[in-house]
Amino acid sequence: MSIETEKQEHVASNEQTFDIFGVRLQFLVAPEQSSGKISLYRGTLPSRIVVPLHSHPEPEVFYVLDGILEVYQESSARQGWSIARAGNVVAIPSDIKHALRNTSSSPVTTVLVTQDRLYAFFREIAKPVDGQPGTPPSPEELQQLFVAAAKYGYWMGSPEENAAIGINLGRGQ
Repeated sequence: MSIETEKQEHVASNEQTFDIFGVRLQFLVAPEQSSGKISLYRGTLPSRIVVPLHSHPEPEVFYVLDGILEVYQESSARQGWSIARAGNVVAIPSDIKHALRNTSSSPVTTVLVTQDRLYAFFREIAKPVDGQPGTPPSPEELQQLFVAAAKYGYWMGSPEENAAIGINLGRGQ
């Protein structure tokens, strides 16, 4: 008995890496490779990098491969920071305010699954990695992020809202 399988398109693990305001991201599966619905990424947060407080309609699921990821979630059920270590899964439901940070001295590597609209947003703001270490965004880069987020209807926390949860949006976390 033989089993025929459909030939699948695979993305090489050495696919180009992009920088999204200090976070290193590899696009592993694009929505067009999954019937236009979901996408898969490998993300690395270098030491001292944060993803500011924000929300969007697309849920996200993170699987931590390596390191310690700090995750802030704000909903009626929970509010505050939690720790996700290698092997842990973090699910961020739709429209939940959340933030990520790496306060350790080692990078955090995750696999992220989300939907097609967030993929489009990431592709719009991502820049090819230039070989330099990831750094926090400049005020000009933060402004670009806020403009792109508004275009997609995403909510972004103000500097004061971020400061209230322990995130300083200036350089040098």
